[in-house]
Amino acid sequence: MDFSSFPPEFIEHMTQLMTNGQLQLPPPIFADMAGEFVDLDMAAKTLTVRFPVQARYQNPMGYMQGGMIAAAIDNTIGPLSFMVAAPNVTKTMEVTYLRPIPASVAEITVVAAFEAQRERELIFVADVLRGDGTKLATARSVNVLLKRVI
Repeated sequence: MDFSSFPPEFIEHMTQLMTNGQLQLPPPIFADMAGEFVDLDMAAKTLTVRFPVQARYQNPMGYMQGGMIAAAIDNTIGPLSFMVAAPNVTKTMEVTYLRPIPASVAEITVVAAFEAQRERELIFVADVLRGDGTKLATARSVNVLLKRVI
């Protein structure tokens, strides 16, 4: 499996989290969506990932389907969340769609950031951008830290 687009810090961190000896990276949906890591800034707790806008993800009107936009967001917040505090899972994710993403847009970039922690809840935000920087969607995710069982 090709891990070349994954930041070394991410691979190292995920390797430390392994419990069954198998590191399943990238997740099948990340690979299916052809995600590519662009930037990881652990000091700022941000992750930027680029996704091509694939024709097979279009709705009947010719725009990228909202669920696939949400999947791109989740595929960016997810890896960042494990870098911030693993293990955790998504509790809620709210997406606000600002503009449709037509087939003429070759790729989208998702910029996710860790915003805050409130007890066991981690708050993340994300922006979906077109190549020229136009904001296409925003998201807010609340993740919950799992209790470790020893």
